[in-house]
Amino acid sequence: MLQIILMLLKIIGTIILVLLGILLLLLTTVLVVPVRYRLSVKLNDTLYLNGTVSWLLHILHTKISIVESRPHVIIRIAGFVIYDSEKPKRPRKRRYNNKKKTTEKKSNIKEGETSKSLRASKVTQIDNKTIINNENNNLNINNTEGDDKEPSIVHTDNKGINNVKKNKEKQKRETLLERVINKIRNLLKRITDLFRNLRIRINSFFQSFLNRKRQSGLIIDFLRDELNKDGFRFIFGSIKKLLKHILPRKLKASILYGTGDPCSTGQILGGLGILYSFYGDKLQITPDFENRRLEGSLDARGRIRLITILIIVIKLILDRRFKQLKNNLITLKEAL
Repeated sequence: MLQIILMLLKIIGTIILVLLGILLLLLTTVLVVPVRYRLSVKLNDTLYLNGTVSWLLHILHTKISIVESRPHVIIRIAGFVIYDSEKPKRPRKRRYNNKKKTTEKKSNIKEGETSKSLRASKVTQIDNKTIINNENNNLNINNTEGDDKEPSIVHTDNKGINNVKKNKEKQKRETLLERVINKIRNLLKRITDLFRNLRIRINSFFQSFLNRKRQSGLIIDFLRDELNKDGFRFIFGSIKKLLKHILPRKLKASILYGTGDPCSTGQILGGLGILYSFYGDKLQITPDFENRRLEGSLDARGRIRLITILIIVIKLILDRRFKQLKNNLITLKEAL
């Protein structure tokens, strides 16, 4: 019995070891085997692009092409086509019977609802007509009764009329004084509000100026610190290594470009000048400061290994200078 248990444990252990070995082998192949790419571009009046991405002796192969602004993508695994963008899709079968039944039911329900609404509208129209007729009859009766009554005569005295005129003149004088006083009060209030707002704006301007001055002083001190300078140098160096690994190893390019604006054309030339440190004479860039144009050709080849990218990133994260710079940035944000 004990021997059987030991044999089972041995078999389970060997299976686990084999699975772990397969996983380690897959991980090492993914990390060590590079992803190779090639790109060729020609641009005159139209764009022609051909690009390939392959991995592990073309077991995984992707082809991308653009001819006359029509993209075409093909993905193959072990020679078998998995995806083709120009391959027509199979039409799916649809069930029309159920849809027809549902549409017929909906149409019948809608017809019943419309007939009911028409009947209700007719009934309401008849009721409204009867109500309007009754109201018109009542108005005619009231008018006839009012015509039969005799007009009442009102007697007024001259003294009462004079008193009323005097009261009206007094009210007009009082209202004129009140209006003048209210206008003066409003004008004084506006003047005081204006000076108050000016004072608040001047205070806020000086406070913002002092805050900006303090913030600029903190940023300058942060940039002048030697530890922060070392951290920036280390980060730029690691980014340069990463770009050197990702960018193509073999490159031949000639580009003629122009934006129509001399300022922006010069700015783009300054940005592209970084590539001269990697490729030198293999890259030819000709700016056109007068016309707006983009022409040229490019042929590039390269490879990317995941293990080298992981090593560069891990070294960057675990380095003391990067950690110190990160902590200093956090303190600077809190101070600002």
